[in-house]
Amino acid sequence: MDPADTIDAFASDADGAALNIPPLPVAQLSASDADRESDVSIKKRKRVRTGCFTCRDRHLKCDEALGQCQNCRKSGRLCRRGVRLNFVDTQVVAPPTCVTPPAGTGVTFRDDSRIIASEYVGGFERYPPPEQDAPVEDVRQTSIPVQPGINPFLNTQYQISRHGCLDDPTELSLLQVFVNQIGPWMDIVDEAKHFTRILPLYAVEQPLLRAVMAACVELYVSIHLFKEASERMRHYDAAALMLSECIASPHRDPSLCATAALIIEIAEMLILGPIESGMRIRAGNSARSLIRDCQWTTRTQGLGGTCSWLSILMELFDCIAFRQTVVWDPDTWGIDMGFVVEPSIAGNEEFWMQRIIYICAKVSDLRSSNLKGIGNSTRYAEAQRLEQWSLYNEWCARWLDSIPRSMLPLGNVQPWQRNPQSVFPQVWLLGRSAIVAQMLYHITRIMLLETDPLQQDHLPELQEEQQRHAYSVCGIVSNDKNNGIPVFSAHLLAVAAGYLVDRKAQEEVVAILDQLRRTSGLSTEHIRDKLRETWGWHSHAHQSFPDTVDTSTVSIGIHTSDHGHEFSQVGITDPFTYSLVETHQYLDHHLIYDQSHQSL
Repeated sequence: MDPADTIDAFASDADGAALNIPPLPVAQLSASDADRESDVSIKKRKRVRTGCFTCRDRHLKCDEALGQCQNCRKSGRLCRRGVRLNFVDTQVVAPPTCVTPPAGTGVTFRDDSRIIASEYVGGFERYPPPEQDAPVEDVRQTSIPVQPGINPFLNTQYQISRHGCLDDPTELSLLQVFVNQIGPWMDIVDEAKHFTRILPLYAVEQPLLRAVMAACVELYVSIHLFKEASERMRHYDAAALMLSECIASPHRDPSLCATAALIIEIAEMLILGPIESGMRIRAGNSARSLIRDCQWTTRTQGLGGTCSWLSILMELFDCIAFRQTVVWDPDTWGIDMGFVVEPSIAGNEEFWMQRIIYICAKVSDLRSSNLKGIGNSTRYAEAQRLEQWSLYNEWCARWLDSIPRSMLPLGNVQPWQRNPQSVFPQVWLLGRSAIVAQMLYHITRIMLLETDPLQQDHLPELQEEQQRHAYSVCGIVSNDKNNGIPVFSAHLLAVAAGYLVDRKAQEEVVAILDQLRRTSGLSTEHIRDKLRETWGWHSHAHQSFPDTVDTSTVSIGIHTSDHGHEFSQVGITDPFTYSLVETHQYLDHHLIYDQSHQSL
Protein backbone atom coordinates (compact mmCIF):
# COMPACT_ATOMS: atom_id res chain seq x y z
CA MET A 1 0.00 0.00 0.00
CA ASP A 2 1.18 3.46 -0.84
CA PRO A 3 2.10 5.40 2.36
CA ALA A 4 0.22 8.40 1.11
CA ASP A 5 -2.94 6.43 0.70
CA THR A 6 -2.51 5.10 4.17
CA ILE A 7 -2.26 8.61 5.66
CA ASP A 8 -5.31 9.74 3.78
CA ALA A 9 -7.19 6.75 4.98
CA PHE A 10 -6.44 7.54 8.58
CA ALA A 11 -7.23 11.23 8.17
CA SER A 12 -10.74 10.92 6.76
CA ASP A 13 -13.34 8.44 5.81
CA ALA A 14 -15.05 8.04 2.44
CA ASP A 15 -17.32 11.02 3.11
CA GLY A 16 -14.35 13.31 3.89
CA ALA A 17 -15.16 13.77 7.58
CA ALA A 18 -12.33 13.96 10.15
CA LEU A 19 -11.81 10.89 12.25
CA ASN A 20 -11.14 11.02 16.04
CA ILE A 21 -8.69 8.24 16.58
CA PRO A 22 -7.77 7.81 20.28
CA PRO A 23 -4.07 7.37 21.15
CA LEU A 24 -2.84 3.96 21.93
CA PRO A 25 -2.64 3.09 25.63
CA VAL A 26 0.74 2.87 27.33
CA ALA A 27 0.37 -0.85 27.64
CA GLN A 28 0.27 -1.11 23.84
CA LEU A 29 3.57 0.89 23.53
CA SER A 30 6.85 -0.81 23.31
CA ALA A 31 9.18 -1.00 26.29
CA SER A 32 11.65 1.44 24.83
CA ASP A 33 8.90 3.96 24.02
CA ALA A 34 7.56 3.82 27.61
CA ASP A 35 11.01 4.45 29.14
CA ARG A 36 11.56 7.39 26.85
CA GLU A 37 8.18 8.91 27.85
CA SER A 38 8.97 8.61 31.58
CA ASP A 39 12.41 10.23 31.14
CA VAL A 40 10.83 13.24 29.43
CA SER A 41 8.31 13.76 32.26
CA ILE A 42 11.07 13.62 34.92
CA LYS A 43 13.26 16.12 33.09
CA LYS A 44 10.38 18.60 32.87
CA ARG A 45 9.88 18.62 36.66
CA LYS A 46 13.57 19.43 37.43
CA ARG A 47 14.59 23.13 37.75
CA VAL A 48 18.12 24.14 36.99
CA ARG A 49 19.59 26.97 39.17
CA THR A 50 22.90 27.25 37.37
CA GLY A 51 23.87 30.01 35.03
CA CYS A 52 24.36 33.72 35.49
CA PHE A 53 22.01 36.06 37.31
CA THR A 54 21.54 38.21 34.19
CA CYS A 55 20.06 35.37 32.13
CA ARG A 56 17.93 34.29 35.07
CA ASP A 57 16.46 37.80 35.39
CA ARG A 58 15.79 37.82 31.60
CA HIS A 59 14.25 34.32 31.77
CA LEU A 60 16.69 32.96 29.22
CA LYS A 61 18.56 29.70 29.03
CA CYS A 62 22.19 30.38 29.91
CA ASP A 63 24.88 28.40 28.12
CA GLU A 64 27.11 28.77 31.21
CA ALA A 65 30.14 29.72 29.16
CA LEU A 66 33.12 30.59 31.32
CA GLY A 67 33.94 34.25 31.75
CA GLN A 68 30.86 35.58 29.95
CA CYS A 69 27.95 33.63 28.52
CA GLN A 70 26.85 33.96 24.89
CA ASN A 71 23.61 35.78 25.76
CA CYS A 72 25.41 38.50 27.73
CA ARG A 73 28.18 38.74 25.10
CA LYS A 74 25.65 39.29 22.30
CA SER A 75 23.52 41.80 24.25
CA GLY A 76 26.49 43.62 25.80
CA ARG A 77 25.23 43.09 29.32
CA LEU A 78 27.18 42.45 32.51
CA CYS A 79 27.32 38.74 33.21
CA ARG A 80 26.69 38.54 36.96
CA ARG A 81 27.60 35.28 38.65
CA GLY A 82 27.69 34.01 42.21
CA VAL A 83 25.55 32.32 44.84
CA ARG A 84 22.31 34.12 45.62
CA LEU A 85 20.92 33.66 49.13
CA ASN A 86 17.21 34.16 49.61
CA PHE A 87 16.42 35.44 53.12
CA VAL A 88 12.95 34.95 54.52
CA ASP A 89 13.05 38.16 56.71
CA THR A 90 14.33 41.15 54.74
CA GLN A 91 13.64 43.86 57.36
CA VAL A 92 16.68 46.07 58.06
CA VAL A 93 15.83 47.59 61.45
CA ALA A 94 17.97 47.96 64.56
CA PRO A 95 18.18 44.88 66.77
CA PRO A 96 15.71 44.97 69.67
CA THR A 97 18.36 45.30 72.38
CA CYS A 98 22.05 44.95 73.10
CA VAL A 99 22.25 42.88 76.25
CA THR A 100 25.31 43.47 78.38
CA PRO A 101 26.38 40.35 80.27
CA PRO A 102 26.70 40.66 84.05
CA ALA A 103 30.07 41.57 85.49
CA GLY A 104 32.33 38.57 85.99
CA THR A 105 30.80 36.33 83.33
CA GLY A 106 33.16 34.54 80.96
CA VAL A 107 30.69 34.21 78.08
CA THR A 108 30.72 36.77 75.29
CA PHE A 109 28.37 37.11 72.34
CA ARG A 110 29.33 38.33 68.88
CA ASP A 111 26.82 39.42 66.25
CA ASP A 112 28.10 38.52 62.74
CA SER A 113 24.99 39.63 60.86
CA ARG A 114 26.42 43.06 60.12
CA ILE A 115 29.69 41.57 58.88
CA ILE A 116 27.77 39.29 56.51
CA ALA A 117 25.63 42.19 55.32
CA SER A 118 28.72 44.28 54.58
CA GLU A 119 29.70 41.84 51.82
CA TYR A 120 26.71 42.96 49.73
CA VAL A 121 26.27 46.27 47.97
CA GLY A 122 24.89 48.80 50.44
CA GLY A 123 24.65 46.18 53.16
CA PHE A 124 26.42 48.05 55.95
CA GLU A 125 24.83 51.38 55.05
CA ARG A 126 21.30 50.03 55.37
CA TYR A 127 21.75 49.25 59.07
CA PRO A 128 21.62 52.05 61.66
CA PRO A 129 24.59 52.27 64.04
CA PRO A 130 24.10 50.11 67.16
CA GLU A 131 23.39 51.83 70.45
CA GLN A 132 24.53 50.40 73.77
CA ASP A 133 21.66 49.92 76.17
CA ALA A 134 21.89 50.58 79.89
CA PRO A 135 23.02 47.62 82.01
CA VAL A 136 20.08 45.41 82.88
CA GLU A 137 21.09 45.02 86.51
CA ASP A 138 20.81 48.77 87.13
CA VAL A 139 17.18 48.67 86.02
CA ARG A 140 16.42 45.74 88.27
CA GLN A 141 18.05 47.15 91.38
CA THR A 142 16.11 50.37 91.74
CA SER A 143 12.87 51.84 90.54
CA ILE A 144 13.90 55.51 90.68
CA PRO A 145 15.13 57.22 87.49
CA VAL A 146 18.87 56.69 87.29
CA GLN A 147 20.99 59.45 85.80
CA PRO A 148 24.43 58.91 84.22
CA GLY A 149 26.98 58.37 86.93
CA ILE A 150 24.34 57.80 89.61
CA ASN A 151 25.86 54.45 90.65
CA PRO A 152 29.03 55.66 92.36
CA PHE A 153 30.34 52.47 93.97
CA LEU A 154 30.74 50.05 91.07
CA ASN A 155 33.80 48.40 92.59
CA THR A 156 32.18 47.53 95.89
CA GLN A 157 30.21 44.42 96.70
CA TYR A 158 27.42 46.43 98.32
CA GLN A 159 24.62 47.44 96.00
CA ILE A 160 21.19 48.95 96.46
CA SER A 161 18.74 46.37 97.73
CA ARG A 162 15.04 46.79 97.08
CA HIS A 163 14.09 45.29 100.44
CA GLY A 164 17.03 46.30 102.65
CA CYS A 165 16.26 48.59 105.59
CA LEU A 166 17.65 49.53 108.99
CA ASP A 167 16.21 47.68 111.96
CA ASP A 168 18.31 49.33 114.67
CA PRO A 169 16.52 52.37 116.18
CA THR A 170 19.78 54.19 116.95
CA GLU A 171 21.15 53.82 113.43
CA LEU A 172 17.79 54.83 112.01
CA SER A 173 17.68 58.00 114.12
CA LEU A 174 21.25 58.97 113.17
CA LEU A 175 20.57 58.50 109.47
CA GLN A 176 17.38 60.55 109.71
CA VAL A 177 19.24 63.45 111.30
CA PHE A 178 21.89 63.30 108.59
CA VAL A 179 19.29 63.39 105.82
CA ASN A 180 17.28 66.21 107.43
CA GLN A 181 19.99 68.43 108.96
CA ILE A 182 23.48 67.85 107.51
CA GLY A 183 22.92 66.39 104.05
CA PRO A 184 20.98 69.39 102.67
CA TRP A 185 23.92 71.70 103.38
CA MET A 186 26.30 69.31 101.65
CA ASP A 187 24.01 69.37 98.60
CA ILE A 188 23.94 73.14 98.12
CA VAL A 189 25.97 72.79 94.91
CA ASP A 190 24.35 69.56 93.70
CA GLU A 191 21.12 69.44 91.76
CA ALA A 192 20.77 65.66 92.12
CA LYS A 193 21.06 65.90 95.96
CA HIS A 194 23.34 62.88 96.38
CA PHE A 195 23.89 63.28 100.12
CA THR A 196 20.17 63.37 100.92
CA ARG A 197 18.54 61.21 98.24
CA ILE A 198 21.09 58.71 96.92
CA LEU A 199 23.89 58.02 99.41
CA PRO A 200 21.47 57.09 102.24
CA LEU A 201 20.25 54.26 100.01
CA TYR A 202 23.79 52.89 99.80
CA ALA A 203 24.39 53.52 103.51
CA VAL A 204 21.77 50.91 104.38
CA GLU A 205 24.01 48.20 102.91
CA GLN A 206 27.42 49.90 103.18
CA PRO A 207 28.97 49.86 106.70
CA LEU A 208 31.61 52.54 106.00
CA LEU A 209 29.10 55.06 104.71
CA ARG A 210 26.78 54.32 107.60
CA ALA A 211 29.65 54.76 110.08
CA VAL A 212 30.87 58.13 108.77
CA MET A 213 27.32 59.47 108.59
CA ALA A 214 26.70 58.33 112.16
CA ALA A 215 29.93 60.00 113.30
CA CYS A 216 28.97 63.27 111.65
CA VAL A 217 25.48 63.19 113.16
CA GLU A 218 26.76 62.25 116.62
CA LEU A 219 29.04 65.29 116.64
CA TYR A 220 26.28 67.53 115.32
CA VAL A 221 23.81 66.37 117.96
CA SER A 222 26.31 66.28 120.81
CA ILE A 223 27.34 69.91 120.41
CA HIS A 224 23.67 70.84 120.78
CA LEU A 225 23.38 68.67 123.91
CA PHE A 226 26.72 69.84 125.38
CA LYS A 227 28.11 66.34 125.78
CA GLU A 228 31.63 65.58 126.93
CA ALA A 229 34.39 65.34 124.34
CA SER A 230 34.99 61.62 124.91
CA GLU A 231 31.31 60.88 124.37
CA ARG A 232 31.24 63.01 121.25
CA MET A 233 34.16 61.18 119.67
CA ARG A 234 32.89 57.62 120.11
CA HIS A 235 31.38 57.23 116.65
CA TYR A 236 34.08 59.39 115.11
CA ASP A 237 36.86 57.10 116.33
CA ALA A 238 35.13 54.01 114.96
CA ALA A 239 34.43 55.64 111.59
CA ALA A 240 37.95 57.07 111.25
CA LEU A 241 39.54 53.72 112.06
CA MET A 242 37.27 51.94 109.58
CA LEU A 243 38.12 54.51 106.90
CA SER A 244 41.85 54.20 107.54
CA GLU A 245 41.66 50.42 107.16
CA CYS A 246 39.67 50.82 103.95
CA ILE A 247 42.24 53.24 102.52
CA ALA A 248 45.10 50.89 103.39
CA SER A 249 43.41 47.93 101.71
CA PRO A 250 44.82 47.07 98.26
CA HIS A 251 41.27 46.24 97.11
CA ARG A 252 39.75 49.52 98.26
CA ASP A 253 37.03 51.30 96.35
CA PRO A 254 38.47 54.79 95.61
CA SER A 255 35.07 56.43 95.18
CA LEU A 256 33.82 55.03 98.48
CA CYS A 257 36.95 56.16 100.34
CA ALA A 258 36.80 59.67 98.83
CA THR A 259 33.14 60.11 99.76
CA ALA A 260 33.68 58.86 103.30
CA ALA A 261 36.74 61.09 103.77
CA LEU A 262 34.73 64.12 102.67
CA ILE A 263 32.00 63.37 105.20
CA ILE A 264 34.69 62.95 107.87
CA GLU A 265 36.00 66.41 106.94
CA ILE A 266 32.56 67.86 107.63
CA ALA A 267 32.56 66.03 110.97
CA GLU A 268 35.93 67.53 111.87
CA MET A 269 34.66 71.01 111.13
CA LEU A 270 31.90 70.32 113.64
CA ILE A 271 34.51 69.24 116.19
CA LEU A 272 36.95 72.11 115.88
CA GLY A 273 34.98 74.74 114.03
CA PRO A 274 36.54 76.93 111.32
CA ILE A 275 40.28 76.44 111.81
CA GLU A 276 43.34 77.22 109.77
CA SER A 277 43.62 74.88 106.78
CA GLY A 278 47.31 74.29 107.36
CA MET A 279 46.53 73.05 110.89
CA ARG A 280 44.01 70.38 109.84
CA ILE A 281 44.99 66.84 110.77
CA ARG A 282 42.84 65.09 108.71
CA ALA A 283 40.59 64.61 105.88
CA GLY A 284 41.06 67.97 104.17
CA ASN A 285 44.18 66.86 102.37
CA SER A 286 43.23 63.18 102.43
CA ALA A 287 39.83 63.76 100.78
CA ARG A 288 41.38 66.01 98.14
CA SER A 289 44.00 63.35 97.31
CA LEU A 290 41.41 60.59 97.15
CA ILE A 291 39.20 62.69 94.89
CA ARG A 292 42.10 63.16 92.52
CA ASP A 293 42.83 59.45 92.76
CA CYS A 294 39.32 58.86 91.41
CA GLN A 295 40.03 61.40 88.64
CA TRP A 296 36.99 63.39 89.71
CA THR A 297 36.67 67.01 88.63
CA THR A 298 33.93 69.61 88.60
CA ARG A 299 33.07 68.40 85.10
CA THR A 300 32.38 64.86 86.33
CA GLN A 301 28.74 63.83 86.31
CA GLY A 302 27.08 62.41 89.40
CA LEU A 303 28.76 61.89 92.76
CA GLY A 304 32.23 62.78 91.47
CA GLY A 305 31.24 66.32 90.54
CA THR A 306 29.34 66.76 93.80
CA CYS A 307 32.34 65.75 95.94
CA SER A 308 34.66 67.96 93.88
CA TRP A 309 32.48 71.03 94.35
CA LEU A 310 32.01 70.39 98.07
CA SER A 311 35.76 69.95 98.57
CA ILE A 312 36.37 73.21 96.70
CA LEU A 313 33.84 75.04 98.86
CA MET A 314 35.44 73.77 102.08
CA GLU A 315 38.87 74.82 100.86
CA LEU A 316 37.59 78.21 99.71
CA PHE A 317 36.38 79.01 103.23
CA ASP A 318 39.93 78.59 104.52
CA CYS A 319 41.51 80.50 101.63
CA ILE A 320 39.22 83.47 102.23
CA ALA A 321 39.99 83.60 105.94
CA PHE A 322 43.75 83.09 105.67
CA ARG A 323 44.56 84.73 102.33
CA GLN A 324 45.78 81.59 100.64
CA THR A 325 45.68 80.44 97.02
CA VAL A 326 43.04 77.89 96.05
CA VAL A 327 44.67 74.52 95.33
CA TRP A 328 41.96 73.56 92.83
CA ASP A 329 42.78 75.83 89.86
CA PRO A 330 39.53 77.70 89.05
CA ASP A 331 40.43 77.82 85.35
CA THR A 332 40.01 74.03 85.17
CA TRP A 333 36.46 74.01 86.57
CA GLY A 334 34.79 74.53 83.20
CA ILE A 335 32.55 77.42 84.31
CA ASP A 336 30.91 79.40 81.51
CA MET A 337 30.76 83.09 82.39
CA GLY A 338 28.79 84.11 79.31
CA PHE A 339 25.70 85.18 81.33
CA VAL A 340 23.36 84.49 78.43
CA VAL A 341 20.62 83.02 80.64
CA GLU A 342 17.61 85.25 81.13
CA PRO A 343 16.54 86.00 84.72
CA SER A 344 13.82 83.71 86.05
CA ILE A 345 11.70 83.28 89.14
CA ALA A 346 13.32 80.04 90.30
CA GLY A 347 15.50 77.23 89.07
CA ASN A 348 19.18 76.48 88.49
CA GLU A 349 20.15 77.69 91.97
CA GLU A 350 23.02 75.19 92.07
CA PHE A 351 24.33 76.47 88.73
CA TRP A 352 24.46 80.06 89.99
CA MET A 353 25.96 78.81 93.25
CA GLN A 354 28.83 77.29 91.28
CA ARG A 355 29.35 80.57 89.45
CA ILE A 356 29.68 82.65 92.61
CA ILE A 357 32.09 80.07 94.04
CA TYR A 358 34.18 80.46 90.89
CA ILE A 359 34.11 84.27 91.07
CA CYS A 360 34.96 84.24 94.77
CA ALA A 361 37.89 81.87 94.16
CA LYS A 362 39.27 84.08 91.39
CA VAL A 363 39.04 87.19 93.59
CA SER A 364 40.61 85.34 96.52
CA ASP A 365 43.54 84.30 94.31
CA LEU A 366 43.88 87.89 93.09
CA ARG A 367 44.07 89.14 96.66
CA SER A 368 46.63 86.48 97.54
CA SER A 369 48.78 87.35 94.52
CA ASN A 370 48.64 91.05 95.43
CA LEU A 371 50.05 90.28 98.87
CA LYS A 372 52.88 88.24 97.35
CA GLY A 373 53.71 90.86 94.72
CA ILE A 374 53.98 93.90 96.99
CA GLY A 375 57.28 95.74 96.51
CA ASN A 376 58.37 94.18 93.20
CA SER A 377 55.39 94.89 90.92
CA THR A 378 56.01 96.43 87.52
CA ARG A 379 53.86 98.75 85.48
CA TYR A 380 52.77 95.86 83.29
CA ALA A 381 51.81 93.79 86.34
CA GLU A 382 49.78 96.68 87.76
CA ALA A 383 47.95 97.11 84.45
CA GLN A 384 47.24 93.39 84.34
CA ARG A 385 45.85 93.42 87.90
CA LEU A 386 43.63 96.38 87.01
CA GLU A 387 42.28 94.48 84.01
CA GLN A 388 41.59 91.39 86.13
CA TRP A 389 39.96 93.46 88.86
CA SER A 390 37.67 95.18 86.35
CA LEU A 391 36.67 91.82 84.86
CA TYR A 392 35.86 90.29 88.26
CA ASN A 393 33.95 93.39 89.32
CA GLU A 394 31.85 93.14 86.16
CA TRP A 395 31.21 89.45 86.84
CA CYS A 396 29.86 90.26 90.30
CA ALA A 397 27.50 92.88 88.95
CA ARG A 398 26.23 90.63 86.16
CA TRP A 399 25.84 87.69 88.54
CA LEU A 400 23.59 89.72 90.83
CA ASP A 401 21.52 90.92 87.86
CA SER A 402 21.13 87.43 86.35
CA ILE A 403 20.38 85.18 89.33
CA PRO A 404 16.80 83.90 89.72
CA ARG A 405 14.42 85.71 92.04
CA SER A 406 14.52 82.80 94.49
CA MET A 407 18.16 83.63 95.34
CA LEU A 408 17.46 87.26 96.22
CA PRO A 409 16.36 88.34 99.72
CA LEU A 410 12.68 87.88 100.42
CA GLY A 411 12.91 90.37 103.27
CA ASN A 412 15.37 93.13 104.16
CA VAL A 413 14.35 95.02 107.29
CA GLN A 414 16.50 98.03 108.11
CA PRO A 415 18.24 98.17 111.51
CA TRP A 416 16.02 100.92 112.93
CA GLN A 417 12.91 98.88 112.05
CA ARG A 418 13.97 95.73 113.89
CA ASN A 419 12.52 94.79 117.25
CA PRO A 420 14.65 94.51 119.26
CA GLN A 421 16.79 97.05 117.54
CA SER A 422 20.04 95.96 115.96
CA VAL A 423 22.96 97.47 114.14
CA PHE A 424 22.59 95.01 111.26
CA PRO A 425 19.70 94.65 108.82
CA GLN A 426 17.45 91.60 109.00
CA VAL A 427 17.98 89.69 105.75
CA TRP A 428 15.70 86.77 105.02
CA LEU A 429 16.56 84.31 102.24
CA LEU A 430 14.76 81.20 100.99
CA GLY A 431 16.83 78.08 100.49
CA ARG A 432 20.29 77.06 101.61
CA SER A 433 21.89 77.75 98.24
CA ALA A 434 20.60 81.31 98.35
CA ILE A 435 21.96 81.86 101.89
CA VAL A 436 25.49 80.67 101.11
CA ALA A 437 25.52 82.30 97.68
CA GLN A 438 24.54 85.71 99.05
CA MET A 439 27.15 85.52 101.81
CA LEU A 440 29.83 84.57 99.28
CA TYR A 441 28.70 87.44 97.04
CA HIS A 442 29.14 90.01 99.82
CA ILE A 443 32.49 88.48 100.86
CA THR A 444 33.63 88.69 97.24
CA ARG A 445 32.62 92.34 97.09
CA ILE A 446 34.58 93.04 100.28
CA MET A 447 37.71 91.44 98.82
CA LEU A 448 37.26 93.34 95.55
CA LEU A 449 37.05 96.64 97.38
CA GLU A 450 40.15 95.70 99.36
CA THR A 451 42.15 94.95 96.20
CA ASP A 452 40.92 97.92 94.15
CA PRO A 453 44.04 99.25 92.35
CA LEU A 454 42.53 102.76 92.34
CA GLN A 455 41.32 102.76 95.93
CA GLN A 456 43.34 105.85 96.86
CA ASP A 457 41.21 107.95 94.51
CA HIS A 458 37.93 107.19 96.31
CA LEU A 459 38.90 105.76 99.68
CA PRO A 460 35.93 107.12 101.73
CA GLU A 461 33.35 105.71 99.30
CA LEU A 462 35.22 102.42 99.17
CA GLN A 463 35.26 102.03 102.95
CA GLU A 464 31.57 102.89 103.20
CA GLU A 465 30.61 100.27 100.62
CA GLN A 466 32.87 97.73 102.29
CA GLN A 467 31.09 98.29 105.59
CA ARG A 468 27.71 97.88 103.88
CA HIS A 469 28.62 94.45 102.53
CA ALA A 470 30.05 93.38 105.90
CA TYR A 471 26.82 94.47 107.61
CA SER A 472 24.82 92.41 105.08
CA VAL A 473 26.75 89.24 105.95
CA CYS A 474 26.22 89.85 109.65
CA GLY A 475 22.53 90.48 109.01
CA ILE A 476 22.15 87.16 107.19
CA VAL A 477 23.82 85.25 110.03
CA SER A 478 21.94 87.10 112.78
CA ASN A 479 18.56 86.16 111.31
CA ASP A 480 17.50 82.99 113.12
CA LYS A 481 15.20 82.12 110.19
CA ASN A 482 18.26 81.30 108.07
CA ASN A 483 18.76 77.92 109.72
CA GLY A 484 21.85 75.93 108.87
CA ILE A 485 25.03 74.33 110.11
CA PRO A 486 26.51 76.87 112.56
CA VAL A 487 30.09 76.24 111.48
CA PHE A 488 29.37 77.59 107.98
CA SER A 489 27.76 80.72 109.37
CA ALA A 490 30.49 81.25 111.96
CA HIS A 491 33.21 80.88 109.34
CA LEU A 492 31.86 83.56 107.00
CA LEU A 493 30.78 85.77 109.90
CA ALA A 494 34.36 85.77 111.21
CA VAL A 495 35.65 86.92 107.81
CA ALA A 496 33.13 89.73 107.40
CA ALA A 497 33.35 90.90 111.02
CA GLY A 498 37.09 91.46 110.65
CA TYR A 499 36.32 94.52 108.50
CA LEU A 500 33.93 96.21 110.96
CA VAL A 501 35.15 99.50 112.45
CA ASP A 502 32.17 100.55 114.57
CA ARG A 503 32.46 99.45 118.20
CA LYS A 504 28.73 98.83 118.58
CA ALA A 505 28.70 96.57 115.52
CA GLN A 506 31.71 94.69 116.86
CA GLU A 507 29.99 94.12 120.20
CA GLU A 508 26.90 92.78 118.45
CA VAL A 509 29.06 90.32 116.48
CA VAL A 510 30.41 89.04 119.79
CA ALA A 511 26.82 88.65 120.97
CA ILE A 512 25.96 86.71 117.79
CA LEU A 513 28.90 84.37 118.39
CA ASP A 514 27.77 83.84 121.97
CA GLN A 515 24.27 83.07 120.71
CA LEU A 516 25.68 80.51 118.28
CA ARG A 517 27.59 78.90 121.14
CA ARG A 518 24.51 78.74 123.38
CA THR A 519 22.12 77.42 120.75
CA SER A 520 24.42 75.01 118.94
CA GLY A 521 27.23 74.21 121.33
CA LEU A 522 29.82 75.27 118.74
CA SER A 523 33.05 76.52 120.26
CA THR A 524 33.44 80.18 119.24
CA GLU A 525 35.89 81.41 121.87
CA HIS A 526 38.88 81.24 119.52
CA ILE A 527 37.00 83.25 116.87
CA ARG A 528 35.91 85.85 119.40
CA ASP A 529 39.41 86.27 120.86
CA LYS A 530 41.01 86.67 117.46
CA LEU A 531 38.39 89.20 116.37
CA ARG A 532 39.03 91.24 119.51
CA GLU A 533 42.70 91.27 118.65
CA THR A 534 41.95 92.31 115.08
CA TRP A 535 39.63 95.10 116.21
CA GLY A 536 42.27 96.44 118.58
CA TRP A 537 40.46 95.63 121.81
CA HIS A 538 42.51 95.09 124.95
CA SER A 539 43.73 91.50 125.20
CA HIS A 540 43.66 89.36 128.32
CA ALA A 541 47.22 90.45 129.01
CA HIS A 542 46.05 94.09 129.24
CA GLN A 543 48.07 95.08 126.17
CA SER A 544 46.73 98.03 124.24
CA PHE A 545 46.16 97.95 120.51
CA PRO A 546 45.42 100.81 118.11
CA ASP A 547 41.78 101.81 117.79
CA THR A 548 41.82 101.83 113.99
CA VAL A 549 41.63 98.73 111.86
CA ASP A 550 43.91 98.31 108.86
CA THR A 551 41.78 96.28 106.46
CA SER A 552 44.77 95.47 104.29
CA THR A 553 46.19 93.24 107.00
CA VAL A 554 43.04 91.63 108.33
CA SER A 555 43.47 87.87 108.74
CA ILE A 556 41.35 85.75 110.98
CA GLY A 557 43.85 83.25 112.31
CA ILE A 558 42.07 80.53 114.26
CA HIS A 559 43.70 77.89 116.43
CA THR A 560 42.40 74.86 118.21
CA SER A 561 42.74 76.12 121.75
CA ASP A 562 39.54 74.55 123.06
CA HIS A 563 40.61 71.68 125.30
CA GLY A 564 37.16 70.14 125.04
CA HIS A 565 37.92 69.19 121.44
CA GLU A 566 41.43 67.83 121.75
CA PHE A 567 42.06 64.48 120.09
CA SER A 568 44.43 63.45 122.89
CA GLN A 569 41.44 62.71 125.11
CA VAL A 570 40.01 60.00 122.89
CA GLY A 571 42.91 57.60 122.49
CA ILE A 572 43.79 58.11 118.81
CA THR A 573 45.69 61.31 118.21
CA ASP A 574 45.19 61.19 114.44
CA PRO A 575 43.05 58.41 112.98
CA PHE A 576 44.26 59.11 109.45
CA THR A 577 47.92 58.64 110.36
CA TYR A 578 47.36 55.83 112.83
CA SER A 579 49.72 53.08 111.59
CA LEU A 580 49.21 54.23 108.01
CA VAL A 581 51.81 56.90 107.33
CA GLU A 582 54.19 54.37 105.83
CA THR A 583 51.57 52.32 103.97
CA HIS A 584 49.62 54.86 101.95
CA GLN A 585 50.89 57.61 99.73
CA TYR A 586 48.09 60.06 100.60
CA LEU A 587 48.68 59.92 104.34
CA ASP A 588 51.94 61.84 104.41
CA HIS A 589 53.46 64.19 106.93
CA HIS A 590 51.14 67.13 106.21
CA LEU A 591 48.26 65.23 107.82
CA ILE A 592 49.99 64.82 111.17
CA TYR A 593 48.38 66.90 113.82
CA ASP A 594 50.61 69.54 115.39
CA GLN A 595 50.65 68.50 119.02
CA SER A 596 52.07 71.85 120.07
CA HIS A 597 48.66 73.47 119.72
CA GLN A 598 47.08 71.09 122.19
CA SER A 599 48.98 72.77 124.99
CA LEU A 600 47.77 76.27 124.13
